[in-house]
Amino acid sequence: MNWHPLNINLPWGEVEEGLGKPLPEDYKRVAEVFGKGEFSEFLQVPSVDDVGHLDLARTWRKYLDGSPQDGPDLMLEPYEIYRPGRRGLIPWGYGERRCGYFWLASAEDDPASWPVVTRGELYPWHQVDMRTSEFIYRILTDPDFEPLSIARLFPEPDFFPTIQ
Repeated sequence: MNWHPLNINLPWGEVEEGLGKPLPEDYKRVAEVFGKGEFSEFLQVPSVDDVGHLDLARTWRKYLDGSPQDGPDLMLEPYEIYRPGRRGLIPWGYGERRCGYFWLASAEDDPASWPVVTRGELYPWHQVDMRTSEFIYRILTDPDFEPLSIARLFPEPDFFPTIQ
C-alpha cells in the first residue's frame, strides 16, 4: 500500500470500558498502524477519535441510542446492536454504497473469534468467520471475495490519511 506504519498508541481503555469487553487485537493494530483515513477511497475504519467522526465509541453509541432496548432493530434486523452482557453488533467500519461492517460480539466469546457481519446497498447480510485485518485485506485485494471485494474496481489498494 506504500504506507509507512504510524504505530500510534491509541487510548483504547475508555472504548473497551464502555463496551464492557476488549476489542479484537488485530483491529486495534490496524488502527494503530494506519491511523485515520480511508482504504482505496472506499473503506473507513473508526478507532479512537475524540474530535472527529471516526470514533468507534461514538459510532456505537449512535446506533445504541437509536435502537430499541429489546428485540431486533428494524435497521439491523435480524440483529440488534451490542449491549454489554448481551450478543449483538458492534460497528467497526463503513464504506461507500452504504456498506456497514460489524462484529457479532458477545460477552462470553473471545473478541478474536467474533465474526464479521456486513451489509451493503448492493447485497444482503453476510457473516464471515475471519479476523478484521484479514477481512480488510480480502476486500481490498481478492477479486473472488464476492460480493464484498472492491479489488476489480481498485486493483492497486491504497490508503489516504485524514488530515485534521
